[in-house]
Amino acid sequence: MRFSVEALRAEKGAVMLLDMRKELPPIDLGRSRLSFVGPVEFVGQATNTGRRIVVMGSAKARALAFCDRCLEEFAMDLATPISESYYRADEPPAAPDEDERVYGDDDVIDMSSDIEQAFVLALPIRIVCRDDCRGLCPRCGHDLNRGECSCSPCGD
Repeated sequence: MRFSVEALRAEKGAVMLLDMRKELPPIDLGRSRLSFVGPVEFVGQATNTGRRIVVMGSAKARALAFCDRCLEEFAMDLATPISESYYRADEPPAAPDEDERVYGDDDVIDMSSDIEQAFVLALPIRIVCRDDCRGLCPRCGHDLNRGECSCSPCGD
């Protein structure tokens, strides 16, 4: 998710429309993994505000994740707004904000990690395949979505 801002930097107030698609590697969530199915898409715009490039838009993707209840892999749609501010490494603002990002003197901004982070922050605390997922039997580990297990009574 890289783009050049060389032409954009020429004029304060200039705007560049962005429509990007790129395959991204899986994201390690610690407890699980999020693997993208197809390219991640970003649509938005970059604006030169003087010493900063502000990027606003939305990212979306389809991903495979593991359910926290039944441990089955399932596909889920991801969508999140993106709003990031970047400044050039050799032109730092007088008081940079801790949320601002730096780009190099090659005038190329790479948003890949920022988009990945936005997806992770948008995930629910518990990732479930569906709201009514019954999970696993705490005794024998049988997937209760596939029917009752042989424990009597299940879950006691």
